[in-house]
Amino acid sequence: MPTIDEARRPADSLQQRLDFETLIAELSSRFIHLHAGEVDREIEDALCRLCEPLGIDLAVLWQWSQVAPDVIAPTHLYYALEGARPSEPMRQDQYPWTRLQLLAGRLIVVSSPEALPVEAAIDRETCRSFGIKSAIALPLAVGGEAPIGALGLNSLRAQRDWPDALVKRLQLVAQVFAHALARQRQEQRLLQSEARLAAGADLAGLAFYEVDFEQGVAHVDDRLRDLCGIPADRSRGLQALDFWMQQIHPDDRERILDLRRQLHDGRLERLSVEYRFPHPTRGERWIHHVGRVARRDASGRTLRSFGVLRDITEAKRAVQALHDLSRRLIRAHEDERALLARELHDDVTQRLAVLAIDVGRAELAAAEGAQADAMRSVRAELVRLSEDIHSLAYQLHPSVLEELGLVEALRAECERRGRQGRLTLALDLESLPSVVGKEAELCLFRVAQEALTNVARHAGTNAASVTLRHADGGLLLAVRDNGVGFDPASPREGRRLGLASMRERVHLVNGTLDIETAPDRGTTLVAWVPAQAGGAGAP
Repeated sequence: MPTIDEARRPADSLQQRLDFETLIAELSSRFIHLHAGEVDREIEDALCRLCEPLGIDLAVLWQWSQVAPDVIAPTHLYYALEGARPSEPMRQDQYPWTRLQLLAGRLIVVSSPEALPVEAAIDRETCRSFGIKSAIALPLAVGGEAPIGALGLNSLRAQRDWPDALVKRLQLVAQVFAHALARQRQEQRLLQSEARLAAGADLAGLAFYEVDFEQGVAHVDDRLRDLCGIPADRSRGLQALDFWMQQIHPDDRERILDLRRQLHDGRLERLSVEYRFPHPTRGERWIHHVGRVARRDASGRTLRSFGVLRDITEAKRAVQALHDLSRRLIRAHEDERALLARELHDDVTQRLAVLAIDVGRAELAAAEGAQADAMRSVRAELVRLSEDIHSLAYQLHPSVLEELGLVEALRAECERRGRQGRLTLALDLESLPSVVGKEAELCLFRVAQEALTNVARHAGTNAASVTLRHADGGLLLAVRDNGVGFDPASPREGRRLGLASMRERVHLVNGTLDIETAPDRGTTLVAWVPAQAGGAGAP
């Protein structure tokens, strides 16, 4: 007849099994909805509740380093004995055989170090050095992926067996931990990505919005609300979107809203535009706006769009300041050329004329012979010098441009170059309206001068044409040649400087400059400026 103690043992064993099953079920439910920041604390608590009733002396949850793959570090611990706590990460050379088994997804059950196979000799010595009598190692893997770590359960005081039923339940615990850690890693990567995006957005000054047309809601972040000055009470439905549309600068509104319509109906794949935006309290700002459509319905109607806005006011002001400086330098340069031309024309050429007259008188007074020949030679050279200075004064500042206008100035310039014998020029100059801005005329004249100089120096031809017409409310100048052409991506140094000078002049009067050329295909330069050209306004 069994004793009372013998009858109690099966009952105690059954209760322990029930408690263990309850613990596993509770762990599974607790880890389902854990926040990433709560996972570590819950795993530490679970190890304690798991190991104490099972008599496990040391439990270590190891994770492979994402930076150094050869290192596996203890991240969660339970130890029943003082001094059992691992102090350093474990290296692969300490457990080479175990590491390979775990990476292959195999669990390891060791009743004693001596039970390890021959090829695990290094692992056996490591177990002995740590005082491990028995151990089980369970890989932590999710969905067929490579294990992210392992759960090691160790007995330090005595050897023990690991029954199959217990091993299966410990595998369930390992799976719970693996899923929790994988989800934690994913959330941490997401948070890090969001933090990087937020940091990048901060550095770039990006403000974000998303419009859900199905729900009729516009979501805007704090940066955008601050950038556009959206009032706090304009946060329901599409009120923020309506405020933005109403606030766009009147001169830009129709253009921007038309581009927005093109984006939404599919004519544009991506919106990237700059415009002025009067902030309610900070005055006029410049905004760079990038937007895209996130989702459409079957008919192509926009269901959701998103985008970012960036304040580029300071950049615009800096660019404008550079253009203002360039404009002032060009004007100062023109003023200096005009002053120098007047001095050459009014002073130097007059003095040369007087000198030529004096030499002529001396020539008449001299007897025929060497002295008279010398006087004639000096007088002829003075006349040529006077003509050269007159031509130089004209290049510096063509008075005909001020007196007769652009058409006659271009005609005179082309005739002058024709007389030099370097170019044969065909002219097609349309008469201009009586009121044409001086800035427009001067800009196109200087562009024509530079273009013709480039033809003479670089084109390898002596024929070109100059055309001047009305076009789109402005003046269009075209200079064409059938010369050697060039690669626009890498023009020669002299040509590059000339093109930069022309582009800057045209830009400063709000015009455009286009060049069509290729090696052995000739060159066509087309400049357009508004008829009443002036400086660009400040942002």
